[in-house]
Amino acid sequence: MSISRKGLIHALGLTSVLVSGIFAASLIGSVDIGAIGSARADPGSGSRQCSNRTLKGAYGIKFEGQKVSGELFASVSRIVFDGQGQFTTSEVGRFNGGLVQRTFTGPYTVNADCTGFLDFSSNLTNPPHEAHGNFVIVDEGREFFVVDNEDGWAAGGVGKRI
Repeated sequence: MSISRKGLIHALGLTSVLVSGIFAASLIGSVDIGAIGSARADPGSGSRQCSNRTLKGAYGIKFEGQKVSGELFASVSRIVFDGQGQFTTSEVGRFNGGLVQRTFTGPYTVNADCTGFLDFSSNLTNPPHEAHGNFVIVDEGREFFVVDNEDGWAAGGVGKRI
């Protein structure tokens, strides 16, 4: 088997790069490469400031869960935030197998750390009840994660900007 002159030059070049890398690594010695990488990873991590204006516009939500007593719930919704603390939702889903179609409105609050909550009157159960959800805004306001924080419910979802 013979190697062409071009192949030999290429192989020597790769070997030179490899040896240079090993030499550089030995010079660095005890420097914590991970610490260097993490210092540069995300300079703005945790520093973003949010407000009600962060959630402004339409989002699509996939939401699912259940009451602790066992009734299952799944829905898709279009929610519109006005950027000033009010939202409106149009929802289609299933509650324990039965069709649910409803529209509701309510207040929302966004904290500076991009967490927040929303409230609305829910007619999903009889009698109607006040529903409460907590959320965290991610991806610079393009998405949020929400969880129903009412007693007796285990449900959550994801909202994405439309």
